[in-house]
Amino acid sequence: MTLREATPDDATAIAQIVFDAFGDIHDQHRFPRDFPALEAAVGMMQGWTAHPSIWGIVAEADGRVVGSNFLDERDPIRGVGPITVDPTGQNSGVGRKLMEAVLERGKDATGIRLLQDGFHMRSLSLYESLGFDVKEPVAVATGAPRSGPADGIDVRPLVEDDLEECGALCERVHGFSRTGDLRDMLRVGAAFAAVRDGRIVAYASNVGFWQMNHGVAEHHDDMAALLLGAAAAAEGPLSLLVPLRSPLFRWALGEGLRLVKPMNLMALGEYQEPRGSWYPSVLY
Repeated sequence: MTLREATPDDATAIAQIVFDAFGDIHDQHRFPRDFPALEAAVGMMQGWTAHPSIWGIVAEADGRVVGSNFLDERDPIRGVGPITVDPTGQNSGVGRKLMEAVLERGKDATGIRLLQDGFHMRSLSLYESLGFDVKEPVAVATGAPRSGPADGIDVRPLVEDDLEECGALCERVHGFSRTGDLRDMLRVGAAFAAVRDGRIVAYASNVGFWQMNHGVAEHHDDMAALLLGAAAAAEGPLSLLVPLRSPLFRWALGEGLRLVKPMNLMALGEYQEPRGSWYPSVLY
């Protein structure tokens, strides 16, 4: 087996493994698949392998791609994933080598984070052995809230001029900014901001696709208002990762959102306990 940097030419091969590997583990544990169709994985991997600020690596055996991993370098805190290994080559050490490669790449970063499927004991053991700590249990939640938009707060699509204010909000809550990630989501058109008294008090990057959706707010009520307003304006249901220790979790249940699966936010290096309401994306 050899390792090399991923290129856009690898996107189709990587996507097939992403589709097969995630599908295999989710089917085994009777959870819905993260990628119900191959086309979704292909689209994501085409974007990932071509992105100038996302570093990828592939494992090859006999000239064939058998695994891959990525390091999101858009913001000061790096994000790992998705990491996948061909189901026929599981438990052969490929996953550890792919993780070691991205950790070497990110060794000078302030911190590195990832989201781990809470039912997958092999990956939990691997990440813990590499120095990651579980910081927050979360759950994928989807659905349309029962309530309508909240009074006294304006929820609108996020625009380029909002990035600096959103970055400052994220710094207050988390200690770092995620404007690199957020700037990319502006092109998708699913990012929203909540404005109260002329200030952005909450934002969400992609309210309909939990894999790419992170949110930050000054207070739980602001986050709830943002999600209610975004749900009324966006097409399709909400889709997000809800921290289980947050009031947002009980709010989601009360609004009728459906829990899909458990996950763990894990961190290596610097980690500030959030000072407001928040939820992560699948990368961190």
